[in-house]
Order: sequence, then structure tokens, then C-alpha cells
Amino acid sequence: MSVSGRKRRGDDGGASVDLMLLAPVLVLLLVLMVVAGRQVSAALTTQDVASAAARAASLQRDTASARAHAQAVAHGELAERGLSCSPFTVSVDVSGFDAGGTAEVEVVCTVNFLDLGGLGERTLRASAASPVDPYRGETP
Repeated sequence: MSVSGRKRRGDDGGASVDLMLLAPVLVLLLVLMVVAGRQVSAALTTQDVASAAARAASLQRDTASARAHAQAVAHGELAERGLSCSPFTVSVDVSGFDAGGTAEVEVVCTVNFLDLGGLGERTLRASAASPVDPYRGETP
């Protein structure tokens, strides 16, 4: 009988054993990739919320309505995107709210890792500034 025609003893099931040993590692890597992706998504959502709130504040006519609209837009955007933060704070800086100035917003969102597929929590911070129209208040 030739060498290629003979069946080797001891190699049967070797690939199955390798797969059984590698499967948990591959599953763990997949889970870590999903958790990392969700964390990046939460960070991007937080930045988007800050940008939308700053834009909403810059479109208002006075500082009180700028603060109120920035808060409302931030909470609305967060709810719309399905990210649950506890606590969630929105700080609106309208000290430079004159025509040509800026409206600045900082968003702080503490996300529970159970929401992101893990354990513990992470605090995400994002800030954004939006220019106030330099010609606002002038009539043609």
C-alpha cells in the first residue's frame, strides 16, 4: 500500500480540537469588537448632541432662550438616538452671545456599560461652539 493510500493514525479530529480551542477566543474577540463599536457610537452621539445644542442656542435672540433651547434640543436628540445617560448634564456658555460671538455647549453623559454591552460605566464629554450671526438684529 502506498503512503498516500494509507490512513494515518492520530490525526483524526485534530481540526475539530483546534476549532474547539479557538472558538471561545473568536467569540470573545467578536464581543469585544461589538462593545468597542458601541462605545465609539456613544461618543459620536454625544458629540452630535453637543453640536446640535450649540447650533440651536446660536439661532436664538437672547441668552435665556438660547439656554432653554440648547437644553431642550440636547435632551431631545439624546432621546431620539436612544442613548441613556445617567447623569446627563448640558452646560451652555452664552457669555459671548453678541452678534459675531459664539454659543458654546458642553455635554457630559455617563453611560452604563451594561447599555454598551459591558460592565461599569464611562463618562463621555463633548463640547461644541456655534457662531452667532454677525448681522443679526440689523434690518435692511
